Order: sequence, then C-alpha cells, then structure tokens
Amino acid sequence: MLSPQPSQQSSQSMRLSRKRLSPFFVGTVLSISLLSTGCSRSSNSASAAPPGTPAQVVELEPDTVRESTTFVGNLEAVEVVDVRSEIQGRIESVFVSPGQFVSAGQSLVLLKPDQTGPQYEGALAGIDVATTNLDSARAQLEVAIVQRRSAQSRFDVAAEYEPKLRQLFEEGAIAELRLDEGLLEVESARNEYAAAQEQVVVAETAIAQAQSTIRQAEAQADESFVSVQSKEVVTPIAGVVGDLSIKRGEYIGTGDEIVKVTQTENLFLNLQIPSNRSSQLKEGLTVQLFDPATKEPLTTGTISFVSPTVDAEVQTILAKALFNDVGRKLRDGQYVEARIIWDTDQGVLIPTTAITRSGSKNFVYVVNEEPNEAGQETVSLKPIELGPIQGDRYEVTSGLEEGDRVVVSNILKLGDGAPIMPELVSPAPDSTDAFTESAPDRPTENDAAGGSDAEDTDVE
Repeated sequence: MLSPQPSQQSSQSMRLSRKRLSPFFVGTVLSISLLSTGCSRSSNSASAAPPGTPAQVVELEPDTVRESTTFVGNLEAVEVVDVRSEIQGRIESVFVSPGQFVSAGQSLVLLKPDQTGPQYEGALAGIDVATTNLDSARAQLEVAIVQRRSAQSRFDVAAEYEPKLRQLFEEGAIAELRLDEGLLEVESARNEYAAAQEQVVVAETAIAQAQSTIRQAEAQADESFVSVQSKEVVTPIAGVVGDLSIKRGEYIGTGDEIVKVTQTENLFLNLQIPSNRSSQLKEGLTVQLFDPATKEPLTTGTISFVSPTVDAEVQTILAKALFNDVGRKLRDGQYVEARIIWDTDQGVLIPTTAITRSGSKNFVYVVNEEPNEAGQETVSLKPIELGPIQGDRYEVTSGLEEGDRVVVSNILKLGDGAPIMPELVSPAPDSTDAFTESAPDRPTENDAAGGSDAEDTDVE
C-alpha cells in the first residue's frame, strides 16, 4: 500500500489542528488583537494633536498709575539780558559769535571810549569848585546866625522897653516927642532882626544849592571815570549769545544794545489749562517735559505759578512750570509737549500688543489655568474694558486682575481655545513710567490718528 506524500501529510495535520483549537484559545487571540488595535489608534490620536503656537506671555502685576493730561506750551527763558554799552565809543574787538555759550562775567566786546583823561580831570575840578562854594555858603551862614542873634537881643530889649514908655507918657512923665523916639527905636530893632533872619535863610539855601551842585559834579566825574576805565563789555549771566548786529569798527552810544544773552539751562513752560481743571490745578504739581525730537521724557519740573484769573475769551488759566538743568536741547519761545500729573493710584496695565479688537469691543487672550487633553497650554479670548493709554500700555478697568497671564505676541495666529507654547516675559515699563493719559481736554493730532499701536483684528 502506497504511503501518503509529505505535502498531503502536512495538509491533513493542519486540518486536524484547526479542528482541535479550543474556544479559549480563539478568545485570547481576539482579545490581544483588539487591544493592539486600540493602542494603535490612541497612539495615532496623540501624534495627530497640532503643535502649539509660540507666544510670549506676561503675568499681570499691580502698577502705579498716574492720571495725567498732555498739553502743548511754549518755553520762556528764566533770564534774558539785553547787554548794552555804558559808554560811547568805537568797537575795537568782538570776542564772541552768535550761538556761543558764555559764562557770567565773560567779555563780549572791547570798546575804545570817546571821552579822555582831561574830561575826567575837568569833572574833578567841577567838584572842587562846588566844594568851595559850599564852604563859602557855610561861612555866610555862620555870620548870618551871629547877626541874627545880636539883632534879636536888641529887639528883645526894645520890645520890653516899649510898654514902659507908653506908661510914662500916660502918666505925663515924658513928652510925646520922647515917646515917638522910643517907638522908632523899637521898630528899627524889629526890622533889623527880620533882616538878619532873612540872611540866615539865604545862607541855608546857598548851602543846599552847593550840596546839590557837588552831587551833580560827582556824578559827572563818575561817568567820566567809567568812560575812561571801562573798555570791556561783559555779560552779567551765563547763557547763549544771540544774533550780533554789531561789527568791529562801528561806533555805538551809551545805552545802545550790543547783544542779547539768553539763559537756556532753566526754563519756564507757559501752559494754558482749561478752566474746568481749576479745582485740580495748583502749585507743586509734577510736570514732565518731552524731547520734541524723540518724544522721550526729558526732565521733570513743577508748577510754580497759577494765574488767579481766567482768560474770558478762551476760558483757560495760565500756569507756569519751572524746569531746571534742561541742557541746551530746548530754546526760548519753543513749543513743546508736557504732561501734568494730577493724581496717582494702583492699577493693572497691559501692553498694547496684547489687545485685539472687534468693532468697539476690546479682547485679550488669557492663558487657561488647566491644559487640554493633550497636556498643552491653551488660551481663551476674554473681553475687557480699557482706560486711558499711557505710552505703550493701557490701563485695564475691568475683565482682568492681578496674576492673569496674557498673551502679548502672535495674537493674529491665535483663536479661542488655541494651544500655545508660552514664553513668560517680564512686563517692561514704558518710557512714561506708568502715566495714565486722561481724556484730552482738546483734540490733538494723535487723537485724530488713533494714537495706538494695538493690533485690530476680528474675533473668531
């Protein structure tokens, strides 16, 4: 009998084996297969989660907010001096040039005086003559006083003798002729005394005139002395030399202007403040001055003067702020921007780059506290209300609080619930040091243009 072939034996063995598979074995194989499929699907789902968008995040902290208003005003130099000549003469040298900074006491020009030494000597001789006249008047006064004293003595005796003469005449002791002679002597003594008194008054008047003449002569001598000695004209203050209208060789007279020197280190800023701010406007308020070229804060001053009256036509109040040591970047009469600080408070500030807008509403992306199922950080779009802008940050009046994490970059790539890869950054203070700009009292060019660097996007 033929034996079966190897291939046939193998086929038969497999059929027998299939018949012998137990239900337990089959169930186990199916369970392993299903478990493997589920793990594969879970792995595929995790690997399919989209990557988060890189974004910088700021954690909000309380900050000092200063209520302020920006105004435009014109600068006024604290000191401006018109340097004038005290003598008349010809300009020999000019030591400075327009725009040059000069120190107090520095020479500006050299003058050759018009008056000479003999004129000064003549003025001194005038003093000597006036002094001689004064001495003569004093001597005359002494003589007049002696004469008045003598006349007064004779008049006193005569005045005392007159009643006795009249009594003797009435008693018949003397004749009428003798009475008349006595009365004439009394009248003569009276006239002599009056004349002596007049001479005293004349002598006193002569003394007063002589003293006045001496003062005039001394003044003329001083003027002549100045004309002879003062050849250099100096500036009384430190500052910047203005336009020079004089040249070497020109003749100038006494009191003619040589040049104007303006002190630029200390400046007043004249501000017109709306009258509705009168209750807040007071001396001592802080004022910040901005560089007109860079718009960066330049220096800080204070309100030093507030006008007691209101301009009736424009309803503004003049206020002056004093700025010391401003350097030489600013000029007398220049118009600049300045910010008055009305009040300070605590608040929350966010960068303008964090804000997205939809119509008239403002939103920010806030990082959620819990990650998503894939373990990723996500963001939520949150409506907020903003206060005034201050530099590159806004004050938040509602919608956010201390500790919230806000996205400040790549907000155009985000949507509500989007995953992110956060990078925590520190909130850099803006250049205005947390100044809150209140609503302007008058429209400005920045207001018309929007004045904000925040991104305007539609909310998804």
